Amino acid sequence: MRAIILLCLLALPALAQAQTTGQSSGQPAGPVPLPTWFVEIDTAKKGEVSRADFLKYRMKSFDELDGNKDGKVSLEEFLKLAEPPFSQDVPGGPSLEDRRNRIRAAFQGLDLNASGFIERAEAEAPIHSEFNQYDTDRDNKITEPEIRAIMQRLAQRQAAERQQAEAERRKGLMTLNDLIDMQMRDADKLDKNNDGKISQQEYLVAAGPADGPQTQGQLPYEVRKKLVLIKFQEIDTNKDGIIDRPELTAYAVKEFLETDLNKDRFLDQEEIKKFQEAEQTKTRDLIPKLMPAPAQPAQPRPAAPQQRAPQPAPAPQQGAPPTGVPQGTR
Repeated sequence: MRAIILLCLLALPALAQAQTTGQSSGQPAGPVPLPTWFVEIDTAKKGEVSRADFLKYRMKSFDELDGNKDGKVSLEEFLKLAEPPFSQDVPGGPSLEDRRNRIRAAFQGLDLNASGFIERAEAEAPIHSEFNQYDTDRDNKITEPEIRAIMQRLAQRQAAERQQAEAERRKGLMTLNDLIDMQMRDADKLDKNNDGKISQQEYLVAAGPADGPQTQGQLPYEVRKKLVLIKFQEIDTNKDGIIDRPELTAYAVKEFLETDLNKDRFLDQEEIKKFQEAEQTKTRDLIPKLMPAPAQPAQPRPAAPQQRAPQPAPAPQQGAPPTGVPQGTR
């Protein structure tokens, strides 16, 4: 906060000014840049800053706040640090009331004798303490070599802190190399003949057993087999029936880029979860097309036509010729 920097409530904010002109790496190329305050005080370019000049520079804000010039700053005057031009509203930053609360707490820390005022001596005390941190040889001067050495150590410490913070952030995250290594380890398990390649037959092991207790609750083996072969064809880009390491690497890169939604070159748990859900949805949509067609029920055969029993010949009428004998043959 600029108010704390201006009054030198702590030494660290002054050291942090070097970040605006310094470099971010722990081993910056060339000389470490001087902090802004050193350049602004050393107008004569002597390469050194005296205690008196440092004190005068740091006390500018005190003199600005001491409106009635009585050599002390009241809480009302001190609270001006929460307002422009000392503090500005920034998106996502602390509100005016939050800034005032912090200023009140800082006031209590500076008002050592609890008089209700920050007297000049009380304001100068932390400034002298800050100067002593820079004046390592205690000659009442801060030289360029002294401040550059301090800035160098600060840059290294900040770089180490950033690396530690980045390492903490990366916990549980997957890099592209992590994904490739995982794919290769899985591939080595399938490569039974250890030739560095995976044949279609070797890859089919991923479909699981065709029968037995382990298949309980699983899809039919033929469906699992078809799903595995579809994946095989996706990886086998040159369609030679073999998956080699370049193809596996290319497929891992493709999967990584599709999964890395925020393009930060890391896969977090949420991104991995979304990728897995998308794959599951794709598989569910595919399964009905791979399931065997249900067997058609047997159609009943039409009944054979029943043969009519022969009817007995009608009895001959009286006076009629016998049946079977042609008339007129007698």
